[in-house]
Amino acid sequence: MKQEIILKSGWIKVDKEELERLRYQIREKYESEGGNKKFNAHLPNYEELREIIINKLHEIEEADDVNIKIQDMPEYDIVPGNTFFRNLLYTNKYSESLQFQEYNIDVCYLFCYGKRRFDQKRFEKKLSEESHIITTTERKWKKIIVSSTLNNMSEAEKIGSFLKDKFGITIETEIRNSQSFSKGTLLDLYHNLESGELVFSVISRDYLQNESCTRELIDMTKHHLDLYLSHTFHVLMKDIYEGDFNVFDSLGRSELLKYWKLRIEKLEKNHKLLVSDKKEKEFYRKLRTEFDEIKKIIEEIHDLLDLIRESQHKIYYEILLNKISEPQELETLLPKQAKLHSISSSLETTYKRIKIPSTNNPEKPEFPPEPFYIPKFPASKTFKIHVPGFDNVLLKDESTNPTGTHKDRMAWEVVIKYKSLIESLKYKNQDSLPQMSIISSGSAAIAIQHLFNLFKIPTRLKVLVDHNLNHNIKDSIKQIGCELYECNLAEKLLTSEEIKSRTDNKNGIDITYREVLDPTHDNYYDWMSYEILHEKPDYCFIPFGTGDLFINVLNIVKIEYFNSFVSKHDPRFFSNVDILKKCSFLGASTNLPSTRLDKLFSSFLPSLDSFKKYIVELKEEYDCVGSETDIYNVDEKYVDKAIDIASYEKINFEPSGMAGLALLLQLEKQIPKKSRILIVNTGRTRDVNELIEYNRKFLS
Repeated sequence: MKQEIILKSGWIKVDKEELERLRYQIREKYESEGGNKKFNAHLPNYEELREIIINKLHEIEEADDVNIKIQDMPEYDIVPGNTFFRNLLYTNKYSESLQFQEYNIDVCYLFCYGKRRFDQKRFEKKLSEESHIITTTERKWKKIIVSSTLNNMSEAEKIGSFLKDKFGITIETEIRNSQSFSKGTLLDLYHNLESGELVFSVISRDYLQNESCTRELIDMTKHHLDLYLSHTFHVLMKDIYEGDFNVFDSLGRSELLKYWKLRIEKLEKNHKLLVSDKKEKEFYRKLRTEFDEIKKIIEEIHDLLDLIRESQHKIYYEILLNKISEPQELETLLPKQAKLHSISSSLETTYKRIKIPSTNNPEKPEFPPEPFYIPKFPASKTFKIHVPGFDNVLLKDESTNPTGTHKDRMAWEVVIKYKSLIESLKYKNQDSLPQMSIISSGSAAIAIQHLFNLFKIPTRLKVLVDHNLNHNIKDSIKQIGCELYECNLAEKLLTSEEIKSRTDNKNGIDITYREVLDPTHDNYYDWMSYEILHEKPDYCFIPFGTGDLFINVLNIVKIEYFNSFVSKHDPRFFSNVDILKKCSFLGASTNLPSTRLDKLFSSFLPSLDSFKKYIVELKEEYDCVGSETDIYNVDEKYVDKAIDIASYEKINFEPSGMAGLALLLQLEKQIPKKSRILIVNTGRTRDVNELIEYNRKFLS
């Protein structure tokens, strides 16, 4: 028999301070769940809030296996009516105190905190008592180590002198990027700390552009976060909170990212010089190691910057020296022993359910994701098809993926990102996840929301579509659970900030341009890319819309070309570099707004010129792909022929997915008849009702 959460009837009086906190939490929770109404005199404005609260209470009941009831009123509608919320949030918002039925206030607390009012106040009291004990008895800092880079040594010395002279604290200094004056690796430094010892970490542009400093800091915060947070106070230099490299601003973060990307380009140029000089293998090995380390920095630096930016224990350098004068002022800023915040049981269940068997072990593939599907490598089938004029044409068929397209691979990476976001909640005093926005023509949005639904990630993808998009696709996007927004996408190229603004997601994450999740663009389709290379084709035809898949395949080719110089390939690489160097990769695209290849047309492709430059580099400077590797526009008359062949072969497709086959027919006279040819079918999105039914059956 299920346990019950019994809400009591009877009137209670709530004071202004508690009401203000509760109103703030209701608004925060409401907006995090996608709500955007203003709370004013209009009663209908509270309907969406009631709906979100009802859904949240159902989540609590399901996750904790309980029933929520009002005492002696089992059939009563638990969620308060619109009038209650208007009185609480609008009409009486400035009252010194208010009286309500206790069960109505308990519902608000359950929505905000997952606990009844009494349980939440008892929890807060316990935290307050623990905090008081730590503050009054344990927190006597015996020593502070001021850690900086060599270029910030003078600022570090000023900080040390200030703390010593003003507060009588024992000070030591260390220089992170100096073997002579550092205290070993960053992990060594923290492992050797005793109780009552703290690190003042001076974070500057110089620090974040130093390879060893940044790499060690990423490793420390990724694998030893509790230890790091317990003993670290960040002192931020002016060059990272103002100007071009402001880490609190998206443009500043992009500039920092650009610096590391330029480092990668420089390494690649060095590689070309080594190849021309025919250096020994050891040179290539050192270069490969540095390349991998910088790539890791690029992949992880966003999470690191988020941690520094959101840390409660930080201060600007100038404020520390000029505004802190009393011991208690400093004490309130310094970290207490890091305590993990509890997250809701439903989020904990979601976190545990998102399992990543491995990142690159073909014996332990990660896609399609368990427990809802059976992971395998290759994840999709490849089989022979008959194409007139050619002897050996293979089709890689992505239509067998969960929602029927290759976008499921991208969706899985988004779910992995949410796993890390859930983990981060344990170190923050909040329990809501950021929402994500994306421009989509349907397939990506449906794939992402489908996995959100299966894994019970409590968010709705915010999708921006062109106002001319097919009405059935719009309906499907809404039906699967996304929030739909429309505009004229042909009018201008939207930035990430504009996409978030147009989807009411100012403080969320835009994943349209990928940089937030994976700046190097080779994680969404890395497994699929290795599956493609596994077939060892002479010619490979790939649909080209945003270019993510096509360019990712070329990225993997280049990586394995580099790896060949040190004889150490990725475990998923079952091809041969000599074969790949002869293979031409052909992107099939279109520049016609009225094309049947509707999923491939875009009014703006901001990266197209850089993509073409990249392709020339691979062909002419590295010589690691075939000479016909390029992006081609497909003539519409060949689209009809491709559709006829695909229909005869009983392939599950939509026209855009057959762009590669259409391009093969267009280039028939240029491709040798006996070549080994691979056509990538990106698939066709399944009927949304079928996906909803799958979700219902699996989770029932």
